[in-house]
Amino acid sequence: MDVLIKNGFLVDGSGNKPFMADVAIERDIICGVGHFESSEARSVIDATGKMVTPGFIDGHTHAELYTLKNRQCPNEIYQGISTIVTGQCGLGFAPIKDDQFDDSIKVNSGIFGDYRHYLNHWNSFKEFLNQLDGSAVNVAANVSHNSVRQMALGFENKPLRGAALETAKLVLNQAMEDGALGMSVGLSYYPGGYSDTQELIELCKVVKKHDGLFCPHLRNDDGQIPLNPVEEIVQVVKQTGVRLNMLHYRTRGFENISTLFQPFEELEEQGADIHYEYYPYLVGAGLVLALVPSWAQEGGFSKIMECLQSPDLRPRLIKDMDERHKYFFAEGQTAIINLTKDIYSKEIGKSISDIATEHGEGFSESVIRLLVDNELQVGFTGVENQSEELKKKLYEDQYKLFIDKRYTIPAGLMCHPRAFGSFPRIISQMRDRGVPVEYIIQKLTSIPAAIYKLKDRGLIEVGKKADICILDYDRVKDTATFSDTRKQPDGIETLFVNGLPVMTGRSLTGILSGKALRKGE
Repeated sequence: MDVLIKNGFLVDGSGNKPFMADVAIERDIICGVGHFESSEARSVIDATGKMVTPGFIDGHTHAELYTLKNRQCPNEIYQGISTIVTGQCGLGFAPIKDDQFDDSIKVNSGIFGDYRHYLNHWNSFKEFLNQLDGSAVNVAANVSHNSVRQMALGFENKPLRGAALETAKLVLNQAMEDGALGMSVGLSYYPGGYSDTQELIELCKVVKKHDGLFCPHLRNDDGQIPLNPVEEIVQVVKQTGVRLNMLHYRTRGFENISTLFQPFEELEEQGADIHYEYYPYLVGAGLVLALVPSWAQEGGFSKIMECLQSPDLRPRLIKDMDERHKYFFAEGQTAIINLTKDIYSKEIGKSISDIATEHGEGFSESVIRLLVDNELQVGFTGVENQSEELKKKLYEDQYKLFIDKRYTIPAGLMCHPRAFGSFPRIISQMRDRGVPVEYIIQKLTSIPAAIYKLKDRGLIEVGKKADICILDYDRVKDTATFSDTRKQPDGIETLFVNGLPVMTGRSLTGILSGKALRKGE
């Protein structure tokens, strides 16, 4: 054997009770679980007093471009994450046409940043996955609805029909054959938000054919379609039988937690495969462009910039943006600017409301100016300014959701503390509430592996890939905050990815042993 992890307290990811055991690794495979002599191994790690678990699986990231820039993936490694899933919320960059490459990256730069000078062009989903090979973590991906639509219809503001729909189905089918886990949609982003329910049904028939996963980010409830956003997803699943994972799906106020599940009860009773996820924070993050109405985002980067700078369109734009505000922020809430094209901008870290006051502008006027000045590369993070009563209620809801086996926990994007803190945060929160460790670890390992059909990951078991985390369980805790988002958590010490150490003693090793994963790997 190449590596022997000795004397660890093993939580194998199955949900079974922990036990003392050694774990043996040969090349990239777990070749033994039990008790072995140190002399049998080329390298021995003493895990006395430590917990040994499978590497964690982050099922919701927007890390594809950042990973191609920085293959060390420090925020994931520091949390014990060995596998990530990208291409969520309908946002992604494969497959893609050559003449759409720059436009797609610039339009989405408020979340992803603009790393074009680090990137080699690709076209097919297969070529994209091949480029993700050789990072510090394993990378799997959904194909994004936006990419599929762009291949068929560009940035046009209409649902897919006829020849365009048939093209989209062929594109989606090829991406699934190339190894996509499923398809994500982001129905409050564009061009995906130009779709209607029938388009989603037709595309999900293709996803179903491949036993893929449908991952929706809900539409705004603005009357664009006859159904409310959740009922739309219910209809898609009812019509297609596609497996479902509801992205960042949780309570937002004093509503009863049971209301989350009521729309899906009939489907679940009939055997539908439905899952949900939430971040262990009360506010999220996103791209500021999302605050701009649909009609002003048609046509791609140049058209958007023209629209934002048009004096004739400004009154209509302000009116519609003011109306759209309520879909993103509750009354009294605002957002902090966390990303701009100018990395030295003095507006990073300020709220949009404060920026508007400083410049004598309205909220929407400030949003427009920020977008124009930064060529759309502006991101925001929410502000946790809820009342103490509401915070207590929301965190109690999160505890109840964690106990529900249908829920998983992702980490998410940079410039938000969740990027460095989600997994240690949920471990410490649930540990302190007395949730059994075997259940906590199962939620972060074998359950997401099963949902995304990553059959070689998520368990410490002979024959599985050697993605293994060693941690000091009682010390695990997030340290990242909204004012200091890039802080390494405590307690997570060593991580193996495919049998090689990418972190030892809480320090990155520089080893890039991660693989690009296709569905079923």
